[in-house]
This record gives sequence, C-alpha cells and structure tokens, in this order.
Amino acid sequence: MSIEIRQLTHIYDAGTPWETIALDRIDLTISKGTVFGLVGGIGSGKSTLASLMAGLGTPAHGSITIDGEPPNPGRNVGILFQQPEDFFFEKTLFEDMASGLLHLGLTEEEVHKRIHSTLDLLGLDHQILDRSPFHLNRGTLRLAAFATVLTMRPGYLILDEPTASLDPKSRKRLVEVIKRISGDIAIIYISHRLQEVVAVSEYLAVLEQGKVAFTGTVHGYLDWAAWQDACEYLPVLNQVMYGLQRMGFDVDLNVVCLEDAVEQIRLSLERT
Repeated sequence: MSIEIRQLTHIYDAGTPWETIALDRIDLTISKGTVFGLVGGIGSGKSTLASLMAGLGTPAHGSITIDGEPPNPGRNVGILFQQPEDFFFEKTLFEDMASGLLHLGLTEEEVHKRIHSTLDLLGLDHQILDRSPFHLNRGTLRLAAFATVLTMRPGYLILDEPTASLDPKSRKRLVEVIKRISGDIAIIYISHRLQEVVAVSEYLAVLEQGKVAFTGTVHGYLDWAAWQDACEYLPVLNQVMYGLQRMGFDVDLNVVCLEDAVEQIRLSLERT
C-alpha cells in the first residue's frame, strides 16, 4: 500500500517561450504508516508535486499510482493547501465539514460524531461549528481546514505548510496529532521549517529545481546535508551540532530535538 511515483515530469506552458519544467523525472515511493517530509526552496516543485499526488492535474510524462490506481481527488487522498480560506464555501464550518461526509453516505448521527471527535482530537472548541469559517482567525481557520480533511479519513494525507499562521501551542498540538495518526495512514509533510520536518518525519526527499537531490531516512538526510556542506539544508539545531563537530566536539549530528542536543553536549564535555 503506497504512492508510487515513476519518472514523473510536469511542464508549464509547454511549447511556448515561457516553457518551464516544474518536475523532472521524479521517482519516489511513499508507504502507508509513515510521515514523509518534502523540502526544497521556492520553485523547487514541492507544491506542483503535491497537487499531482492529489489528482489535481495530469503530468506531462511518467505516472503516479496510489494503491495501484491513478489519483482520485477525495477518494483516498486528502490535501491541506497553504491557503486555508480556499477550503471553505458554506455559511458555517459545520456545513462545510458535513458536506463531504454526507456525500460518503454517512448518517446525520455519524456525521455529528465524526466531526465532534475530530475537533476534540485537535483541541478545538465545538462552538466554532456554528460560525462562518471566514470569521475565524487565520490560525483557527487552518486547524479547522485540517479537521475537515481528517474527517474524510483519507489513506494518504498531503500537508502543505500545515503549521503556517499557528501559534507555538497550536503548532505543537498539530505535530502531536500528526504523529498519533501516522500509524494508519501516509502523511506527506511539506514545509520550509526544517527542524519541524526532521522532528516529525521518518523519511524525506529534497527537491532542487524540479529534481530529487536526496531521498532516504531523516538520519541519512542529515548526514547527506553535512557531507555536502550544505547548511541551508540543515535545521538550525543541527547546524549548531555540525559546527560543534567541526570544532572537535564528539557530538552526534543526528538530533531532532533540543533535549537530545543538550544531552549530546553534556556527554561530550564529560569525555573531554
């Protein structure tokens, strides 16, 4: 059970003077039960790849299959866009969340139960269900959009900059939820927050100008970035550890949280 991407190429404005190769022969496998990070600079192709995985477009060449079939929006893939306001169209949040569930054939009782349990999972007040999504602050709106996607129980979930506009408490809550639900589904986590991607992901890929520069485990990624001497691909915490290594400290580069880094430094000082 996986997303299989083979020789995927996507071209914008093909055959014109403005022709741009957004994705160039991408090969990736994303298995269920994992969090797969996707990082890269502006224009690297991250959002284009996310849209194609969600079935929101047709590649110029190559293929994407999800559990052996072409992507089908709303069937087994959910996507949280960077702009959460694009997600809503009904008068109240409840109507927005319920519309997709009713199309799945759920009863009204099942719809209410699923919506309320999802809000509880994210720590959201049930009172927001009676409000217009456009009267919510941006952070709450993003969490509400995430909740709406989760209610559909997708087998694959694409999150494009999911913690943007969130305060630290809400960001931490969202990351905790992602870790909790990732055992049953595949989550593709797209973000420029490298420390966040490293902390939540098991595997990741780096895109550069539409090509895969690296794919593998998080620890393999950290080693690769250090070997490339490419600090722009290292989270700040790992840049600090890398700098300590180069100064002669016996510390492990592969740390994903501040507590691990502090422990590594303490042990290194004890050995000196």
